[in-house]
Amino acid sequence: MCAVCGVVESVTPVERSAKPDGPGVGAVAGGVLGAVLGNQVGHGNGRAAATILGAVGGGFAGNAIEGQVRKVTVYQVGVRMEDGSHRTMEIAQAPRVGSRVTVEGANLRLQ
Repeated sequence: MCAVCGVVESVTPVERSAKPDGPGVGAVAGGVLGAVLGNQVGHGNGRAAATILGAVGGGFAGNAIEGQVRKVTVYQVGVRMEDGSHRTMEIAQAPRVGSRVTVEGANLRLQ
């Protein structure tokens, strides 16, 4: 019996946000827009505070919006192992149900 061999039992597509590693365009654009809008409020020190708060809030909002817009589909794959156990993993490419596979860490390799 092969300890790392199994058969694909299920494949479920799942959407995940594909956020960039650092602040993206959404955060920068949101920060600028927030600062412009915040600058329209108050006078003197109040205006400066509103500008800063607008920039920070706009940056967070822009980053969250970008995360919702930029999506990637991954596949949750259920594998019935030869020893009878069941493993579930997420991979980028969907294998066919019934395919014989070898589990290599967090990856699947078709046999």
